[in-house]
Amino acid sequence: MTARAQVVLDADFLSAFLKIEQLPLVREFFGVEDLLFPPAVLREISVTDLLLRLAVIPGIHLQSPDPKKIQVLRSEGAFSLLGAGEQEAIALSLELASSVLLMNDNRAGQIATRLGVEVINVPGFLLACKASGSISQKQIAELVSALKEKDHYGFRKDALDLLLS
Repeated sequence: MTARAQVVLDADFLSAFLKIEQLPLVREFFGVEDLLFPPAVLREISVTDLLLRLAVIPGIHLQSPDPKKIQVLRSEGAFSLLGAGEQEAIALSLELASSVLLMNDNRAGQIATRLGVEVINVPGFLLACKASGSISQKQIAELVSALKEKDHYGFRKDALDLLLS
């Protein structure tokens, strides 16, 4: 995968990779020094025990999107129905050149894609890691297992078959 200017994390993706302690894998895969997340995502994470884990990870930074951008986007009906974290993550991604948004919510991902944001969910990220050869088949199986155990992440059968084949 080619290096990108910016990688933005939504709360669901961020929390999953915090739980399995694999945020460095995300940074390494995309070839970036920093991962970004907006304030609303921080608020979502701060009500969990993951805030302490987040605080000690180097290379992950809070960045606020332009509030005017969010107001404009809220005029689009479907966008206004999303949670604050999803709205801010999408808005921030739209502001940054060559960004990718890591998020799991399918509806939010569809809205972001329609707005022109490149979105990758957990299975897509793991499949990209597998396809690039950046992690082994054994590591993929370990990540899938860890996500199921620590995040209660449910993989669709077709995605699981692709990951584990």
